[in-house]
Amino acid sequence: MLVTLLPGVREIRTPLAVGYTWLLALWLAIGHRIPESDQASGLVADIYRLAHAAGLVAVGIAVSVGAYIAGVIATQLGLGLTYVVGDAIRRTPVGAITPGHNREKRATDAIVYVVVTRLAERLSEDEAFRGKVIEQLIADPPLDSPAETSADWESLLIASLWDRHWAIRHTVEVENVAAQLRADHFGILWRLRGTSDPAALEHDRLQAEGDFRLAMFGPLAAVCIVTAIRLSPWFLLTFPLLIILIYVGVAARAEAEESLAAALGSGRVIDPALARLDAQSIPMKAQP
Repeated sequence: MLVTLLPGVREIRTPLAVGYTWLLALWLAIGHRIPESDQASGLVADIYRLAHAAGLVAVGIAVSVGAYIAGVIATQLGLGLTYVVGDAIRRTPVGAITPGHNREKRATDAIVYVVVTRLAERLSEDEAFRGKVIEQLIADPPLDSPAETSADWESLLIASLWDRHWAIRHTVEVENVAAQLRADHFGILWRLRGTSDPAALEHDRLQAEGDFRLAMFGPLAAVCIVTAIRLSPWFLLTFPLLIILIYVGVAARAEAEESLAAALGSGRVIDPALARLDAQSIPMKAQP
């Protein structure tokens, strides 16, 4: 029962926390300008009377509902803005140090490993494919080539899994093949959910954690700025911690994609694009 409740709790947690933090930032910014109940007039006085008549519980519920609605909107806007800005920064000279670049690299490396492993299995069983790889290796021999003749390569690739992995990476356009698998990201996830595989729950948990950390950056930055303006500029020194929050958020999303790759590689989900690697023509690297 707890397992079924946790996804719902995660769905509520992020917008509620984001909304409350934005309300905190708003209160720090203008709260000191709101008059006390005995000095209020007009609409502010009406709000005070309504809150007094409703009681603390009703006021708490109303504030929570308002925080949730504000948080739902702010979360979507914040995540969208984060991805747009991150994508723009990745196209600049400093793109290599951005968290988004690291996420892309980790996710791609995980899928590439799945592709290489699958093709390495095919290499040991498919004589025609093995001959194509050997032909490529002989035509463009690497500097540290462990074999010279076709017969040497044949025996080596049949006997050694490590050498099959090495040969696939040297001869096949594995990045292009991996890109096709990554394009089926949502298809893999839905197939896992359809089989009630725990990997789907783990993916959703990691993605929810990543979204929570990323979504909290905006309101926490607002609290930091307002506090720095009202109290001391020294509070701006907390900004590096908020940047770290973005990095750990993106890292959680990268782990979520790696968990899908692990499920794919272990055979817990059958992906048509991966299955086709057992029979379709594989793109080879161009020879110099």
